[in-house]
Amino acid sequence: MRALHQVVVRTAEVRHGAPVFAGSDVLVRSFLEHLDRGRDVESFLAANPTLDGRLVHEALAHGLEALLAVIPLEARPTQRSLLPRVDSAGIITNAEELSDGQVVGKRVRCPACRVLVFRSWPEGWDGHAGQRCRGLVGRDPEARKAEFKRRFGQLFRP
Repeated sequence: MRALHQVVVRTAEVRHGAPVFAGSDVLVRSFLEHLDRGRDVESFLAANPTLDGRLVHEALAHGLEALLAVIPLEARPTQRSLLPRVDSAGIITNAEELSDGQVVGKRVRCPACRVLVFRSWPEGWDGHAGQRCRGLVGRDPEARKAEFKRRFGQLFRP
């Protein structure tokens, strides 16, 4: 793989210093916007026939390398207790530390938002996760449910 300065360049003479693919005046930003609209690399290359396709793929590789360097490891909850902690109303408050056998069928506070109380875990988790849970960042219901399952998968029976 070529060095980044051989793939993407910025000079005052070309596009007023905006990043372009080396040896061209094709803006890297236009490629990002193209991908953001759901289009593929091949259609971008077809629209820019003078652009070397290897440069585009190498730029993607550099971007992924940079991304890998900054993505933090998602911390799993530490096992602080092997037993459920319950509040004065008998609601389990440390579900994220427990396993499915300790929470199924019991009253559980949502481990993501800590607001909703499930009357009988896991009933209703999908509706809550898909629409209302404030502890999730996904935008569409399926992504939110997938995030919940990924973070708290140990609370579900296989």
